[in-house]
Amino acid sequence: MKKIIVTVLFAAVFSFTFTSCGSTPKTEDTLPSAIEDKVNEVEDKVEEATNVDNSAALEKTEAARNAAIEAGADKIAQEQFNAADALYDALKAQADSGLDISVPLGDVEKRYQALTAYSKALENKKKIEENDLIPYDENSYNEGCTALSEFENLNNSTNLLGTLMLDKANMANGKFINVLNKAYKQLAKEARVNAFKAKKDADAVKAGVAAKAEYTKAAEEFKSGDQNYAMQNAESAYTHYLKSTEQFERITEKVAEKRAAAQKAIDEAKAKVEAAANYATKADQEKPLEGENIDGIEAEDAVLLEADSYAAPETQEAEIPEEIEDFEVEDFKGNDSSLEGLVKDAVDSINETVTSTSEAK
Repeated sequence: MKKIIVTVLFAAVFSFTFTSCGSTPKTEDTLPSAIEDKVNEVEDKVEEATNVDNSAALEKTEAARNAAIEAGADKIAQEQFNAADALYDALKAQADSGLDISVPLGDVEKRYQALTAYSKALENKKKIEENDLIPYDENSYNEGCTALSEFENLNNSTNLLGTLMLDKANMANGKFINVLNKAYKQLAKEARVNAFKAKKDADAVKAGVAAKAEYTKAAEEFKSGDQNYAMQNAESAYTHYLKSTEQFERITEKVAEKRAAAQKAIDEAKAKVEAAANYATKADQEKPLEGENIDGIEAEDAVLLEADSYAAPETQEAEIPEEIEDFEVEDFKGNDSSLEGLVKDAVDSINETVTSTSEAK
């Protein structure tokens, strides 16, 4: 744009110089040196414009195309993808001509980016519907569906711009992400409460001692949930809390079963001891033993079991706070992709260019 403006201005000044004086234009050999220098400068700029290296713009467009394929756009939106490919192939054929094709390549790049966002929007919409998450932010869901329809209707538009496609696709995907963020934030908070209760139940049966390895694993899962929540990745935090709850509950049940089995064995042993004691009492009454060092009977001061020392069970409990710091979910607002908005952006860009040019002078 700047080159065109400079060229037009120069042509106008050049024309005015020779028409205003009312004389016959001078030949090239008699041109004033200042004008001759300007002509040479313009010729150099024209030569530069026809010897442009488009490799960087091609690489960006190719990367956007690969991302769209990875998102499944070549299958999900096959018609739009093929249309973008047709434009891309035509531009690649001109890449070695030396012409500057960075602007049309940028448009194709945005088309591929739009198809990537569109594919992700459909995936997020499906996740919302399959998991009954619409009630968590119904307004954003409806706005996302509207933007999605508007994007799909762009196929019928003429003079379609990649910028408009990208704005609509980003709007749809952003609104669906709003729903997911708010839903999983609430679900994660509820899941954390359940996970903390399961941990307290495990602590009550001294699971940190009775099943140390499994208990430690469940506690680490809980902490991973807290770390993800702190990084505002609520969906991942929700998954970690669910796993932690399941693990703590399984440990508690396992330890409880072991304790019940152990208690049963103790009760049975006590019954046998009582029965043996009764039998011994009866035998001692009927035929008492006499003397010392009787075979099969230990001395009164004999040590039958080594003294054992157990770590306090409380010291084996994982330190996890009952509450966690909350965060706010920011709504996706999107860009003004209307015709008026695009015109306003273009005018703002021109004003900035004029301002910067004036300041430079």
